[in-house]
Amino acid sequence: MKIATAPVNWNSPDVPEYRAWIPYLQLLDEMAAAGYAATEWASSMPKDPAVLAADLRNRGLRLLGGFVGLELRNPANREKEVQKGVEIGTYFQSLGASYLIAADSGDARRIQEAGRVNPAGGLTDEQWGSLGAGLNELAAALQPAGVRLVFHNHVGTYVETEAETSRLLDATDPALVGWCLDCGHLTYGGGDTLRMLEKYGDRVGYVHLKDVDGEVLHRSREEGWSFHDALKRFIFPRLGEGMVNIPAVIRALKGHRYDGWLVLEQDTTPENPTEIARENRVYLEKLLPSET
Repeated sequence: MKIATAPVNWNSPDVPEYRAWIPYLQLLDEMAAAGYAATEWASSMPKDPAVLAADLRNRGLRLLGGFVGLELRNPANREKEVQKGVEIGTYFQSLGASYLIAADSGDARRIQEAGRVNPAGGLTDEQWGSLGAGLNELAAALQPAGVRLVFHNHVGTYVETEAETSRLLDATDPALVGWCLDCGHLTYGGGDTLRMLEKYGDRVGYVHLKDVDGEVLHRSREEGWSFHDALKRFIFPRLGEGMVNIPAVIRALKGHRYDGWLVLEQDTTPENPTEIARENRVYLEKLLPSET
């Protein structure tokens, strides 16, 4: 398994006001300073692939791919959203990247209900059908370019809970659509990562690793916080300091012969984000020799 970082560790697009925004080139410098050699894309990066490729190369960084929220659940928008995904994935491919990390786009209601979803407000059968078909279409369109589609379970969207994540995986073609496991989001949404890995471990094509502060999660549910409220109160702590059994997750991934990327994400922190990114990397590096 290989370790990477993501721009969200420094700049969160969900709560851009929570700390001063770090300029793009400084962001790349901070990634390198934290000891990383691979990262995901951010919308603040240059659109010109030649410029971005040079800036990454000069810092010893490679691009893995990037995240995009798509409204494939809406049949009226599906064709347009598939095309949007193809265009973004093709852009990533021009930079040597291999992954499009897609999630449902969510909406304001789901962001407000984060961590305490009412199942009655979930997708209809028609919407589930559109979402599954759209992901299959997008994945098939990206395959010739060598870009793999992985679906990210994400708080604040219509694929947040364990039941929703299961239905999404059941509704998509395993040969086309991989699972971007985010153990932090799954835990936040009330799910059990180890139970999900028992059933769907072979679908994992990419991993976002984060932990969850149990006390903050409890308060968020009791006080009705939105996802954005919880981010500002630092619901995701350092790896190993929260509810997620990170060593057990790594063991479970090993049991399913996963040998791909582990992207370390701590979306918000009250401390120096570069130092936190370094500490999270060191924490995981200490686990991996005994687990891989």
